[in-house]
Amino acid sequence: MARKILCALILVVLSFSVCAAKDSAVNTGMLTYLGTTEQEYQQGLDDLRKALSPLMSNEAEQDGDDSDLLEGFLADLVKNRRVVRYFDSLLSMQMALRSGKIDEILLPEAVVMYLTANNPADYEIQFSMNMMPSTISFGFKQGNTALKNDFDTAIKAMKKDGTLMTLENKYISELGTSEPEQVKFTEFKGAKTIRVAVTGDLPPIDYIASDGRATGYNTAILSEIGRRLKRNIRIISVDAGGRSAALASERADVVFWYRNTEGMKLPKKLKGKNIRVVDASLEGVILSEPYYEWDTDLVVGKAGK
Repeated sequence: MARKILCALILVVLSFSVCAAKDSAVNTGMLTYLGTTEQEYQQGLDDLRKALSPLMSNEAEQDGDDSDLLEGFLADLVKNRRVVRYFDSLLSMQMALRSGKIDEILLPEAVVMYLTANNPADYEIQFSMNMMPSTISFGFKQGNTALKNDFDTAIKAMKKDGTLMTLENKYISELGTSEPEQVKFTEFKGAKTIRVAVTGDLPPIDYIASDGRATGYNTAILSEIGRRLKRNIRIISVDAGGRSAALASERADVVFWYRNTEGMKLPKKLKGKNIRVVDASLEGVILSEPYYEWDTDLVVGKAGK
């Protein structure tokens, strides 16, 4: 069954920037959002802006209440149109930001914290939001239910026995500016091999080390799942936009899938209004139990800009 994923979170987060002193277009980079084209995403964002225009005041009150804070962000979207540009890799998006081709990039909190800690002269955090969680799951080709169920069983057990939290602390929360240590995989002679596509685009969650090895939190999770299922894990490299193709062509059995949970907290004045958002259908993909969640996405700009 195709999953329906609402892009509402990103549509809202993209409205955070208040750095422009006058009405202007803000060029915002984001990793390729699977399930909808860049043009469809832009149209959905423009439709949201148009729908909000008659509803939002020019100066929304911001007295600390989440609803009022969100209203201020939405008001800024009305004032400053976001022009979205997809990137198939974090590196190409970083290069575009440095060269001035885009004004800001949107990434999860853990990724922004790691990047800014390691590159304080290059990046600075501009805006954040913690009103709607996003999650990471494993993605499988439609019909590969048996493997999905095996992963679900392992993930649930790892949640219950505390393994997920232990790995999260080691590879994310307590990592600091260090490169994640090497992840070791157990080899099972004669066992089936599971091919997993890694992008390296969300360090330290999805990470490729300087020597080309996959490491970081996602890879550590994979190592543990392979050990529990007594399967061999083989890592292959793809870019962010190539995950669907890797599954469809059966080059990979599993990919990491980042998604927004459905639902959005709207200010009281907007509740009940018919506000259209992009509805992305992930055809041909089934998703596992989520194993990582973050509450905050951050917009990052070039330092000193």
